[in-house]
Amino acid sequence: MAKKSQTSGLLIFFLIVLLSSFQPVSVQAQEVRLDVPFVPTPYEVVDEMLRLAELKKGDILYDLGCGDGRIVIEAAKRAGIRAVGIDIDPERIEESEANAIKAGVQKMVEFRCQNIFDTDFSEATVVTMYLLPDVNIRLRPTILRELRPGTRVVSHSFDMDEWEPEKHTYVAAGLYPHSVYLWIVPANISGVWEWKMNLNQKKIDCRLEIEQHFQKYSGQLILGEEKITLPENKVNGDLIDLVVNPTSLRATTLHLTGQAIKDIIKGEIQVVSGQKNSKENWEARRRPGTAREIDG
Repeated sequence: MAKKSQTSGLLIFFLIVLLSSFQPVSVQAQEVRLDVPFVPTPYEVVDEMLRLAELKKGDILYDLGCGDGRIVIEAAKRAGIRAVGIDIDPERIEESEANAIKAGVQKMVEFRCQNIFDTDFSEATVVTMYLLPDVNIRLRPTILRELRPGTRVVSHSFDMDEWEPEKHTYVAAGLYPHSVYLWIVPANISGVWEWKMNLNQKKIDCRLEIEQHFQKYSGQLILGEEKITLPENKVNGDLIDLVVNPTSLRATTLHLTGQAIKDIIKGEIQVVSGQKNSKENWEARRRPGTAREIDG
């Protein structure tokens, strides 16, 4: 269903572009060469994109390919946040700036005439876009590598191929339903993590070996001599949450939660054994050179 919707969106996108492209040759000759022609996002879709983004105080929104600036302007008006629009077309930038003045948010927004592939948007906590499938794929490595874990990415009409969205909704606007996708940038927790833990009054060596594909991960947890296969799980931004049942510890469940910050995971381990329940802090460090790219 998602791929069918995306194909329909692509056909309508190019139909709109085709119909809008019949201009005098003298005008076309002066146009900037665009990776993505300007097709405005319907306001009904803007509403849904900002709803999925869950804007809050302190957010910084970047709209890649901002067109007439409507997403940037609406974000500033509704949430009072700083918002930045990027577009390679100087006419769109002029239009966006004029629209921001009309809306009274010109002090809260900024518009830059830049190529999105040359733009540093690493400070963003929210990224919105209405581009094209191949452009999304070209941006994907930068998004995963440069943006902070937990950053929300919202796309109108087109997905990120293998990177599965956290949410996918549809909006009725005009002649066809519009897809809206939400992703949460995951921390890269791939590699080998090591720490020591107290179990049964003994301090044992622990090792977490993780293979990661986008937000999904699997691997094994090694407690002393025991190897425990991890079921496929998901990292939520920079937060991990996994439950294991070591066979060497009868009727015992370990619940590990933690926050990944670069090469350190800090958190809490809850040990449940029968009616007994204990907790201890844990801090794991990633073995140098074991992290891998999580894109594809």
